Amino acid sequence: MFHKLHSLYIKSLYKRLLTEGSLFFDERARLYVRNRVRSSFGNYKSCTDLERVKSKIKEARKQLHRLEKANKGCQKSAIKVLEEVYGLKGKVRHGLLYPYLKAHRPANFKIEFDPFVPHVPRTAPPPKLCKPLQVLIQKHLQKKIEPILPVPAYKPLHPGRRANLLWRYRSMLLNRVSVPLPFEIICELESKAGAPKDHPLSCSSLGKGGPKWDDFYSSIENAVIMMLHLQPNIKLPARSNLLRKETLFDSPYSKVRTPTLVEFLEEKKGNGREQKAIAFEYTPRRKRRLYQRLLAKIPLIDTFKATELWENTKTYTISKSHWAPQVVHQLLEDVPSQEIRDATLATTNKKTRRNRKK
Repeated sequence: MFHKLHSLYIKSLYKRLLTEGSLFFDERARLYVRNRVRSSFGNYKSCTDLERVKSKIKEARKQLHRLEKANKGCQKSAIKVLEEVYGLKGKVRHGLLYPYLKAHRPANFKIEFDPFVPHVPRTAPPPKLCKPLQVLIQKHLQKKIEPILPVPAYKPLHPGRRANLLWRYRSMLLNRVSVPLPFEIICELESKAGAPKDHPLSCSSLGKGGPKWDDFYSSIENAVIMMLHLQPNIKLPARSNLLRKETLFDSPYSKVRTPTLVEFLEEKKGNGREQKAIAFEYTPRRKRRLYQRLLAKIPLIDTFKATELWENTKTYTISKSHWAPQVVHQLLEDVPSQEIRDATLATTNKKTRRNRKK
């Protein structure tokens, strides 16, 4: 009986995730949710580890609640979904980062450095980073490439400890650095954020954003698997017209009393008779603002080819999209008069003081 409850609950959770994903306003997010749900449920279809199953159910419910809140108009949940879809976190980010670390290397490239202690591989330092990734760490992340190692007072730093500190710092950098999206996707996001076609400050006119998909990502299978939804010319699913239910019945693994099969089916049938609601409709203005907030977190870099990735002679500049929201003092940089700047900042400070008093 319990196995039957588990099977019904998994099927219901699977359908609910697909339904909520098909109602999201972004077409690439709809494709990402569909692919991610199908692959995740397929990978754990024959899993027999109960604790692993419970953990994956908890993770799936968390994603479902986030999609439900986003489809009801919660902008915080919507921006989290967009961040995951466009590679600011999660597996898509690993797919974007993979070519910078392990692909497009020249034939004479030395993968590993010699260890600090000969014939002891665990004392080897981390390998060298490509030039674009170094510039992203220094300019966008604002961190140094190499850490400042401690200097013991009475003895030299142990080689193994030195290697561990270098690897720990490298892991921290790779966990925090943001990677540019493909050039075609950046142009698409700017268009969704309100950029007019052929605008002189758009990425398509300036030639900035990131490497092009066909030249940089299409030949790397490990990266493409994680980011199929970011292919520029892939067919995107249309927004579904299905009506959704408001609630999902409790998991058979929850702490409450396990229901019988009859109670479980009655609860499911009762949820089906509830009033159904269409997903919240985002206005064009709200969509533009969400895409603008997303662009503010994505760095732009000069476009480069795969053959130029490991060349140290080329210089790169890091910038942000002109359609990303900026703070007041950044907008005032284009004003020629210093008096206008001071007057505007003074007015802003007065308003802040009034709000604090209230």
